[in-house]
Amino acid sequence: MALSRIRLPGENMRKALSVLLAAAFALSSAGTASAEPPVSAQALSCAAGNLCVWPVADGSSNRCTWAENSPDWGSGPVRCSWSSSRRVMAAYNNKTDSRYVGVCLYSGTYYRGDTVHFIPPRQAVTWPAGVIVRSHRWVTSTC
Repeated sequence: MALSRIRLPGENMRKALSVLLAAAFALSSAGTASAEPPVSAQALSCAAGNLCVWPVADGSSNRCTWAENSPDWGSGPVRCSWSSSRRVMAAYNNKTDSRYVGVCLYSGTYYRGDTVHFIPPRQAVTWPAGVIVRSHRWVTSTC
């Protein structure tokens, strides 16, 4: 018999059945793993001509945005308040200027550091463990 045909006497029984069905569904899906697809450029919102970074992989909060190079994310004209205490989990290079082959992200201020990440134009990148970034600049050749 279909569930929609069951007649329950009174509102309390309907509520009880709804709660039981919701609990059964939650228990049946508990413990199942699902691989999430990588974040695409479409999923990250970044205006054309900018570099955007987030401390969360899905780009849902705390976006920092630059239209120009930044030698110091903590004290430049555009500051990223969370960058000194949190890692970058997602970035989107939405620069549309054909003079640039990409943007270089540096782990140190003033384009220094042991770690350098390169992102081509109109590309989104996510890092599962996050990366430390303190400066960036668009480049006409490799980093």
